[in-house]
Amino acid sequence: EKGVMPMGSVLLARNGKIVHYGGCGEQAPGKPIKEDTIYRIYSMTKPVTAVAAMMLVEEGLLHLGMPVHQVLGKAWAKENMKVVQGGTSEEPSYTECQQDITISHLLTHTSGLTYGFAGMEKINPACALYQERMGTIAQGSLTCESALQSMQDFGILGPQANLKMQVEELASLPLSFQPGEKWHYGMNVEALGRVVEVVSGKTLGEFFEERIFAPLGMSDTAFFVPKSKLDRFAAVRYSCLAGGSADITDVLAAAGEYVEGKVRVESGGGGLVSTSMDYFRFAQCLMNGGIGNNGVRILARRTVEYMITNHLPNNSDMESMALPGYTEIFAKGTGFGLGLSVVLDPVPAQDSKSKGTFGWGGLAGTVFFCDPVEQTCCVFMTQNIGINKVQCPYRVLLSNLVAGCLIDGPAKSQV
Repeated sequence: EKGVMPMGSVLLARNGKIVHYGGCGEQAPGKPIKEDTIYRIYSMTKPVTAVAAMMLVEEGLLHLGMPVHQVLGKAWAKENMKVVQGGTSEEPSYTECQQDITISHLLTHTSGLTYGFAGMEKINPACALYQERMGTIAQGSLTCESALQSMQDFGILGPQANLKMQVEELASLPLSFQPGEKWHYGMNVEALGRVVEVVSGKTLGEFFEERIFAPLGMSDTAFFVPKSKLDRFAAVRYSCLAGGSADITDVLAAAGEYVEGKVRVESGGGGLVSTSMDYFRFAQCLMNGGIGNNGVRILARRTVEYMITNHLPNNSDMESMALPGYTEIFAKGTGFGLGLSVVLDPVPAQDSKSKGTFGWGGLAGTVFFCDPVEQTCCVFMTQNIGINKVQCPYRVLLSNLVAGCLIDGPAKSQV
């Protein structure tokens, strides 16, 4: 009603059963959202890629301590990588990389890789090179004009880029810190997606479809939207820091994003589209310990438990380990597992989720969280990049609304 976002859809389940599914707003001008509306989920792709990697771990084809260069080649070996030590974006200074990046580093965002988010080059000299080579990500652009320009910026790889090319180029870029020393949201899961491709011998899309989507019944989740489903594909808007918003749907389509037969990079870090129901099937599978509501198991229970355990050193939270910069979910009292955030303490997080709640979000405002204590699973979908989460803390408001629905049973201590 206030015009903060064009639409919103909430799917809430408890004990595996949907208790609320609905929304409001328009998926496109004059066209209300429906239960089968298809959304760009961006970084909510990351947990899917993490599950794919852990499947390969279960099969003995990967292990968390494995150096990435054993899969992706010697360009990823520490002797061939450099780390930003200081300086400016125009004149950075470097030092030698002292430790090989491992599979664990990619899963936990502790490798030193970064993203080229607009504005981050002012605080992280490595970001300027990422913007030049990979293109600038428009989250946080001051004006809609600058956002639209950056949306068309592919970096030096050009529109012909594919995942193999992207990850090969990524290996040539400097790290923001020594692997394992800090937490920083970067192109870790993009690299991990390529690891899955090399080890499995399949494209990431093929692996996802055969091993995750088809088994769980996720028929509307993919790296592209088929022509037969385009009428269900939501438009996406960009909100600018200076005020106002712009419809960027055509800009993304012109770049080949999500267009059948034109997708350049099957990005494990942010390339999927999905529906609320499809993503619920995936999230509930994790809540169930690796088995879908349809009875099909894709991961072992112990593997899922390990994924949703905090993997940051000394049980640290993200804030205490992080470099400044953009991330999807960032709060005191929140740690990070293998591809997922994990609530360590809801008090400093100032969020009513239970300890152990896991989830993640996406660039266009989507988010999901699963609370193993209360057995709730929530999937929120919208399509608006650049929502000011300080002025509109909708994710916290959503979790508080969910908590307000829980009135059964005795009070449970979170101490």
